[in-house]
Amino acid sequence: MSCGPLDGIVILDVTRALAGPFCSMVLGDLGADVIKVELPDGGDEARRWGPPFVEGCSPAFIGYNRNKRSVTLDLHTEVGRARFLHLASQADVVLENFRPKTMDRFGVGPEILKERNPDLIYCAISGYGQEGPLAAHGAMDLIIQAISGMMSLTGEPDGARVKSAVPIADIMGGFTAAFCIVAAVLERQKTHRGKVIDVSMLDTMIALLGQVVTAYQITGVAPQRLGNAHELMAPYTSFRTATRDLVISLTTQKRWRQFCSIAEFDALHDEEAYCTQALRNENRTRLCSDIQEILLTRPAEYWLERFLALGLPAAPVNTVPEMLAEPHLAQRGSLIEVEYPDGGTNRIKVPGMPWRDVAAKRPVRNPPTVGQHTREVFVQFGLGDVGRSSAGEDGCGGST
Repeated sequence: MSCGPLDGIVILDVTRALAGPFCSMVLGDLGADVIKVELPDGGDEARRWGPPFVEGCSPAFIGYNRNKRSVTLDLHTEVGRARFLHLASQADVVLENFRPKTMDRFGVGPEILKERNPDLIYCAISGYGQEGPLAAHGAMDLIIQAISGMMSLTGEPDGARVKSAVPIADIMGGFTAAFCIVAAVLERQKTHRGKVIDVSMLDTMIALLGQVVTAYQITGVAPQRLGNAHELMAPYTSFRTATRDLVISLTTQKRWRQFCSIAEFDALHDEEAYCTQALRNENRTRLCSDIQEILLTRPAEYWLERFLALGLPAAPVNTVPEMLAEPHLAQRGSLIEVEYPDGGTNRIKVPGMPWRDVAAKRPVRNPPTVGQHTREVFVQFGLGDVGRSSAGEDGCGGST
């Protein structure tokens, strides 16, 4: 049984909400021993985001907190700080997502922790980073999507600016932090020194905007909302059919010729205004109107059968239930089942591990209840037999 590439790495996780918990879940999936530190009174606030709830716990928590052990500590108290310092002295990584300098005010900031544990990797995730004019400002996913410019580009051209349906600033911030931590662990094998990592959610969103930022620098023209269309190519958007919406992406001359080989679209091939990609993009409004008129004459299934037979990039615009019913997901194991609370009867399918080829092959730890593993962690790390316990031997990365 593979215990994963991060087997033996201890992550002391002081994060809550989404960006930090997503990061530590990735590290836990890769085999790290993630110790989630929660306040005794209610724990991670994401537990209470809802409804819906499962045994008083929200989907936001259940979806992002597998492969972790929960302990309760209160950094506002001397006892809590002393216990945290003890755990941090034996950890490989401390992960937090408070506002900058919060951990310093608790007396457990990176300088103090690294005095006790020079090999420690300290990673802070925040909205704007640890330095800069905006650093002290509060930030959530919505705030970062707005200030980054991402929101200004999302939505129909004549509609409102809208955020992404999923928390991309949180998820990208978490992914970036996980990547940086893995890189720091590898570097430490050579240097035998720890590192302080500053991850800004705003920075990660700016990185996603590479294409539009570069285009603006070249042209001086501010990018505009295009709905589902693409600023550099056409047709590349969604269309209505007689039954449901679908999307088509034709980015090369070869794809365009294949598209026009379908009888209903044959006349478009001879249109001078559509003969090159540049012209199709220049005349996109007329082009998409011509395609739309044809697509409305038949059901989506008819068109998809013909597009896919030619290898054209096309797909239906699925609802979430429709996507979950796709046999493709079942064959690839894209969903995994967790239990909440541990040992209960509530079995919930959640998005699994896209990194499964390098993930730990051990049994998945179910999302923990608040303080579920306090006793076992404290005993393991020499803090005495206190708190609550839950058994669950998995054979990898420490004891239970």
